[in-house]
Amino acid sequence: MSTDLRQLSEREIEILQLVAGGLSNQQIANRLGVSINTVKVHLRNVFAKIGAASRTEATMYAVRAGIVAIEPYEPNPASPDLTTEPPPIPSIDEVQSSNFSGALEQQGTVQISSPSPEENMPAAQTVTPQPETATIARIRGARPSRGFGLGLALLAGLLVLGIAVAASWQAGWLARATGAALSSGDASGLDDRGRWKELSDVGIPRAAFAIANVGDLIYVVGGENQESVVNSVERYDPRFGTWTDLSRKPTPVADVHAVVLGGKLYVPGGRRSKDPRDISKVFEQYDPRTETWAKLPDLPQPRSAYTLAALEGKLYLIGGWDGKSYRREVFEYDPDRGAWREQSPMPTPRAFMDGGVVEDSIYVLGGENETAKGLTSNEVYTPSSEGDKPWGRRAPLPTPRSRFGISVVLSIIHVVGGSPSGAAPIKYNVRTDSWQSFAAPSQPVGLQPGVVLLDTRLLTIGGEVKTNTYSTKMVEYQALFTIALPRQ
Repeated sequence: MSTDLRQLSEREIEILQLVAGGLSNQQIANRLGVSINTVKVHLRNVFAKIGAASRTEATMYAVRAGIVAIEPYEPNPASPDLTTEPPPIPSIDEVQSSNFSGALEQQGTVQISSPSPEENMPAAQTVTPQPETATIARIRGARPSRGFGLGLALLAGLLVLGIAVAASWQAGWLARATGAALSSGDASGLDDRGRWKELSDVGIPRAAFAIANVGDLIYVVGGENQESVVNSVERYDPRFGTWTDLSRKPTPVADVHAVVLGGKLYVPGGRRSKDPRDISKVFEQYDPRTETWAKLPDLPQPRSAYTLAALEGKLYLIGGWDGKSYRREVFEYDPDRGAWREQSPMPTPRAFMDGGVVEDSIYVLGGENETAKGLTSNEVYTPSSEGDKPWGRRAPLPTPRSRFGISVVLSIIHVVGGSPSGAAPIKYNVRTDSWQSFAAPSQPVGLQPGVVLLDTRLLTIGGEVKTNTYSTKMVEYQALFTIALPRQ
C-alpha cells in the first residue's frame, strides 16, 4: 500500500484524518458542513487511491503516511490506576471509535458479538460510581515529521497486534475506559466532581430550547423564559467564550430539538406559547453560512417534546406531545426528497424523553406518559431494520426520569438534569447494556437544559431550576481524557 500523499487532495487528506480519529460519516459531514453523500463519495475515492478495504486499513495508512500524530502519554498523578496500568491494546480499539468493531467483523479478523434490537436484554446493572482511571486515545491531524519513523513503525506493529487480540480485551477494557463498571463496589471517598467546570453565564436565562454544534460553534435556538416562548438564536464560540446574536427564527418555539444535516440546522415543530395546547407543525431550517432561515414542508402532525436524531443523512422525529395526547409515531424526513414519511411506531407512547445515536441505532430514553408519570423505558430504533422488527428494548433507567438533556460520547449516553429535581447524572453504556451514576455539578441543572458534546466535553446550558425560574449557568464536564503511546 503506497503512502504517497500526492495522490490525495487536501479535502481527501482532511477526511482521512477524521476517519482515523474515529468519526462516523455523519459526524464528518457535520464537521465539514457537507452532505453525508459527499463524504461517502470522498471516502470511496480515498479507499480506491490508497488501496484500503476498510476504515481500519485506512487508519493504518494514515499512521504510516504520517498524517496523524500520537499525543504523548502523560500519567495523571490523581489517577493511580492509570499510571500502573496504561492499557496498550485498548487505545488501538478506540482509535477507530464505534466503527472499529464493524470494520473487524467485515474483514473476518475477529468476531465481536452485539445484541440485536429484537433480543430481550438483561436487567440494568446499576452500580455506584467508580473512578474513570483509564481513558480514550485520540489521534490529531499533523504533518509528517522527521525522526518519527521508528514511532510510526512501532505503532503500526501494535495496531496489528491489537487487531489480533482485540476480542479478548474489548469488553473488560471498554468498561474501565468509559467508567461503566460491570459490578457494584465500594466507592467511598471517590469523587469525580473535579471534572465539572463552571463557565461564564449565558445572556438569556431559558430552558426547553434547541441546541446543536456545527463545527466548533454551538447554536442555541428558541426556548422559553419567565415571560414567554422566544425566537432568539445565539451562537457560542468556545474558543473565545463569546456569544453572538443571529437572525431570529421566524416561529418562536419551545420543547424542541435540532439536528445538523449537511451543515444546516433543522428545527421541527414545538410549542408556540405558554399554552401547552399550542403546538406547531412548522418545520424550519437555518443555514449558518448565510445566517438565513427557510421554511420546509410541514410535519405530518403537530409535535413538541419529541426525540430527534440524524442518521445516514435523514432526520427522525420520534414520539412527543401534539397538544392533546402523548404520541408514538416515527416520522422520517429525507432532505434530498424534501418529504416526510411515517415509519414503525415506538412501542411506548411518550413525550419529554430524549435520545441519541450510537452506530446505526437511535436510543430513546425515559420521558412521561399520559399521567405525566416519569418512565424508565429504554427503547432502541434501527431504521435499517424497517420491515423486520426495527424496535427493541434495552436495560431501563435506574429510576423514572423525564425532561433531561443527553449527549453521546463514543458508545456512552450521558443523561443530565431533568425530573425529579436534583436527580444525579447517569450514563448508559450501549455495549454492556448497563447504567451508572456520575458526579453532579455544584450548581443544579434543572429541567430541559441544553446539553451538547464539544470534543470530549459535555456542555450544559440553562434549564428550569424552579417553577418559572430559569438558569443562566453554563458548565462543562470532561467526559474523556486522552492517553497515547510515548513518542520515540
